[in-house]
Amino acid sequence: MSFTKNPLKWLQVLILPWFTLALVSAATYTRLSRGSMLDVLGEDYIRTARSKGMSERRLIFRHALRSALTPVVTQFGLDVGVLSGGAVITETVFGLPGLGFTAVNAINQQDLPVVIGVVIVASAGVIIANLLVDILYAVLDPRGRLH
Repeated sequence: MSFTKNPLKWLQVLILPWFTLALVSAATYTRLSRGSMLDVLGEDYIRTARSKGMSERRLIFRHALRSALTPVVTQFGLDVGVLSGGAVITETVFGLPGLGFTAVNAINQQDLPVVIGVVIVASAGVIIANLLVDILYAVLDPRGRLH
């Protein structure tokens, strides 16, 4: 099903594959976010901001969440490769046309140039994701910025 022909049907077809990929790591991200947020909320600068009368909403979103997201972003950078591997399996199981499905077909047909191309594209995706993680570090934590 093509997105341009019927976007609603396209979304409907992709719901189960999205849930399949998301549920694998949802618990990890939830626990990591919660644990990191609890650690940050116990920090001295959070107590100081509370004692100065900063609103709880601003305190959480402006200060605590930014510091707490650093481990989550790190985990995402590590999981990009795992999600790519999961996408290969998910595309094969659900019969979705994509990079993973193409890779499996190329492996079955022993089409080496296509396999090499898929590996290069997937590797470039992991490199770009890790570059974005490094950029997000600078956005989330001003102490890591170069002056």
